[in-house]
Amino acid sequence: MQSEIYLSCAAIEMAGTRSIVESYFSCVKAGDKNVAELFHDDAQLIGLGTVVVGRPAIDQFYAASIETGRPQPSLVGGLFVEGDRVIAELLIELAGQATMHVVDLFEISGEKIKSLTYFVADHS
Repeated sequence: MQSEIYLSCAAIEMAGTRSIVESYFSCVKAGDKNVAELFHDDAQLIGLGTVVVGRPAIDQFYAASIETGRPQPSLVGGLFVEGDRVIAELLIELAGQATMHVVDLFEISGEKIKSLTYFVADHS
């Protein structure tokens, strides 16, 4: 029997751009409301005509999103990493709602997410 180790988002030791984004998706999928700990204090979350600025506001965004939608992201392909930028194409299943086809663009600075811009392709 394999043992699994789960660290809360606040406790994840980050080492590299790819692992930061992988940690983000793991936290969202696990319903960890501390996902905002992966963002810089002055980070931006951009999408659907809105800009959420700062970790406290991002924390509120994810607390509400996880509580109401219980998002379950699944990568369609691999992560595309170029320097401090990562692009991910994914499907996000929302509890009791449609599945969303999304492209996420992450900008990483140091060991934290500086910005996340999400593009919604459609609702299936």
